[in-house]
Amino acid sequence: AALAAAERAAALGTEEGERLARRLLTERAAPSVTRRTADTRILVELGEVPDLRAEEFPAALRLLGRPVNPDSDHWYCSHWSGAMRPHWFALLPERPELVAARLLRDVSEAAVHDQQGTAAAVLPHLADADGEVGEAVHLSVAYGLGARHAEDRLAAVDALLVLAARGRLEADRLGADLGQLVRRGAVKPARLADAVRTAASTGANATVWAVLRQVLPVLLADLSTGGATASSARGLGELLAVAAECAELTGERGHLPHLSGVADRRGTSRLVTQARRLREALAAAPAAA
Repeated sequence: AALAAAERAAALGTEEGERLARRLLTERAAPSVTRRTADTRILVELGEVPDLRAEEFPAALRLLGRPVNPDSDHWYCSHWSGAMRPHWFALLPERPELVAARLLRDVSEAAVHDQQGTAAAVLPHLADADGEVGEAVHLSVAYGLGARHAEDRLAAVDALLVLAARGRLEADRLGADLGQLVRRGAVKPARLADAVRTAASTGANATVWAVLRQVLPVLLADLSTGGATASSARGLGELLAVAAECAELTGERGHLPHLSGVADRRGTSRLVTQARRLREALAAAPAAA
């Protein structure tokens, strides 16, 4: 897309068109990325983006290349309202990771403080955009899957499915992020279970399982060692139920760390029965051809 746009810009035969073509074809140096924690959240810090700090850009646009610091208030222009969030993608086309880093705190509000619409306004654009997908995009999807409001969770499910369909989803990364966010209390398991159940209902059982196989060991380990909080333990039975159904439908086999410790417990609670169901599914012999 950038190459085609550069060709069209050069074809204008103007100085401005030539300058735009050069900018579109300039090799981009990826900024440094560092994960930071803030209260229950995981955010990202980005270093300066050199290609956006070029002197030929107007001063206002050069601000887009400034470092992103989760501890700073300078995430974007202070006078912009929430309605401006989708317009970031017009300012930085094909740079979803940069946009996600700047809007990550906003998107996290959908899960942490139950704000409505913050994820739905951003996630569809992140999933559809071309360009690098990394830490910030996956964390954005993770917060969306744990959002309080259904419209935000549905937007996150759509983003998950689109990224997977485009071969851009790193399921292990997303699952690991979700496990840590649930452990920290930023994402509630019951909300996550609702979201992944919706995703699985579209037939994306393999994708959902690939995510949950990274989430569950973290939560099961906390439960078995007594480190689980009431918030992280609540809804775990529903997550196990979704995982068990996905494993049954995909024929997934193998070992899930810390699962047996819960499955071996006495009783018939939802948590225990679904842990047993998942263990049986993962241990089942392949069906004869």
